[in-house]
Order: sequence, then structure tokens, then C-alpha cells
Amino acid sequence: MSDVLQEFSFVDRGRTFQCHVAASRVTGPDPWWWFEVSTEQHQRHAPFRFEAGDTLDVVQQRMVSYYDNLLERRAAPVVKKWSRPAPQAATTAAADDSSDVIEMDAETEETVAEIEEEIADLPGGDDEDAPAA
Repeated sequence: MSDVLQEFSFVDRGRTFQCHVAASRVTGPDPWWWFEVSTEQHQRHAPFRFEAGDTLDVVQQRMVSYYDNLLERRAAPVVKKWSRPAPQAATTAAADDSSDVIEMDAETEETVAEIEEEIADLPGGDDEDAPAA
């Protein structure tokens, strides 16, 4: 790798790019192109792997393109990818503030009636002195 381009700097639109080849602590011994830009402090980027045939022009174009795209993504408005829908009961209550009652369908009413009967059959289930729920 000693005869191959490994380090250089250039200026693009007033920004100075300092570029070099180094291994990543995360990906292991494979060499990557790293760069720092004069417009950012303490920020390094490693956008692509080093290739033996890399030329100054190709690497420079790729770095500028990568960095310009990064700046566009940073400037773009945040897009919510997921949001929880409003609960149905809250929507119903908001539409009709005069009632806290939620209407049940026939199947639900039947199930509630069965449960109430089972509760009444339990020992102490018909106890009128029991505290109300």
C-alpha cells in the first residue's frame, strides 16, 4: 500500500477536506477512506472502503458527494416514520363531552351479563354490603 494514494487534502467551495486511509476499530483491519472537514469540529467520516485503484479525482468526488448529501439530510425536516393512533375512546369522549358512557355491541353486552351472573353466583356475590367497584 506504500506506492498507493493514502493521504491528501483539498479545498472544495471553501471547505478543506483532510483525507487519509486507516482501519476502522469497528470493522477490523480493512482500510477505509476517512476524512475531516474544516466546517466541522471533532467529526470524522469514513464513507467508503479503500480500493487499490483509487485515484485522487475519484476519491475527491466521492467525498464531496457524500458530504453534500450528508448536509442535505441534516437540513431536511424530520419525518415521523411511526406514530401511535389516538385511542378510540378518547376520540369518542372528545366528540361528545356530555356522556362518559361507551356503547357496547350486543355480543359485549351478552358477555358482561354472563360475567355479572357468574359473580352473583359466587359466595358473597349478592352481598349488598360489599363496596362498589
